[in-house]
Amino acid sequence: MRSPLLPTLLALCWPLAASAVDAPAGLYFQHHDWVVACDNTRTCRAAGYASGDDSTLSVLLTRAGGPNQAISGRMSLQPIDDQPQPKGALHLRIQQRDLGVLAPATEPGVHVLSAAQTSAVLSALVRDGGIAVVDAAGHAWPLSDKGAAAVLLKTDEFQGRVGTPGAVMRKGAAAESSVPAAVAKPVVRKAPTLSTPPDDPAFSKLAASPALRAALRATLEEPSCEGLLDTDPDLPISNSPLQIQRLDAKHLLVNVPCWRAAYNSGDGYWVIGEKAPYQPQWVTSDAIDYGDGQIVASHKGRGLADCVSDETWTWDGTRFVATSAISGGLCRGVPGGTWELPTRVTEVR
Repeated sequence: MRSPLLPTLLALCWPLAASAVDAPAGLYFQHHDWVVACDNTRTCRAAGYASGDDSTLSVLLTRAGGPNQAISGRMSLQPIDDQPQPKGALHLRIQQRDLGVLAPATEPGVHVLSAAQTSAVLSALVRDGGIAVVDAAGHAWPLSDKGAAAVLLKTDEFQGRVGTPGAVMRKGAAAESSVPAAVAKPVVRKAPTLSTPPDDPAFSKLAASPALRAALRATLEEPSCEGLLDTDPDLPISNSPLQIQRLDAKHLLVNVPCWRAAYNSGDGYWVIGEKAPYQPQWVTSDAIDYGDGQIVASHKGRGLADCVSDETWTWDGTRFVATSAISGGLCRGVPGGTWELPTRVTEVR
């Protein structure tokens, strides 16, 4: 049976359902202790972590698309359980050289790197490493540089910076103006939806229709939605009842459980017409909820929920448009994940 997909965590790239002309698909790439997520506006966010689960130290390097864009840096240290708690101000140290105090951000445990500190971190990542955060008591939290070179090169490639002076990994003499421009966020206009009267007898009759179940199954390339299959004692959610609600005067929304796992689940959603042949439009088999014109998916990378991926689809009056996709990065013990790393962004109006 279909195993749970963690869409943002596992995908290397994303098709974009609503995009501006020439907008790139998003990118997600992981190598050792580093990961990069680039979205459809060409903004990239590279996150590096400490090696292993015994430290929550992480750095986030963000760069917008387009020529002459600087890299901004943030660091997070949010010890959990019995891990050492920092005492006093935190200093950035590279190869035993003190690069100054880290400025606290508004979020607890997060610090903003100055331009000089960000530049020093980048130089160390592409050379000798040795990056750590040190507290007033002398306790050090090292940052891994394992995987950083591959991730930073992938970032340069995605943004079209390779061979330019602004590249991190492969600088060159090509004009900075050759770097592709940033892309504006696509605008998606959310259409109004109608409420469904409770216990609508017409919908109850439609939900029991074998023809509708067959039409829904026909939209899938393989029998990947357990809830649509015939009753099978070995498949707990097989032959689940369909749930139907109204979107507008012409469209209905159908959902059914598709898969269940230890700490994740996924429901299938389709847009249909009220009468046969229903012309179902499949949206996703990974959703957890629907409300006010938006379908939502959210999945944990593991039971601790320290790395979570989220997606949304928004009703535009004709179809559900993919409007966001966000990864939580690597699982390092921080509840909810350390950073939000989008691969798809839009402006929903």
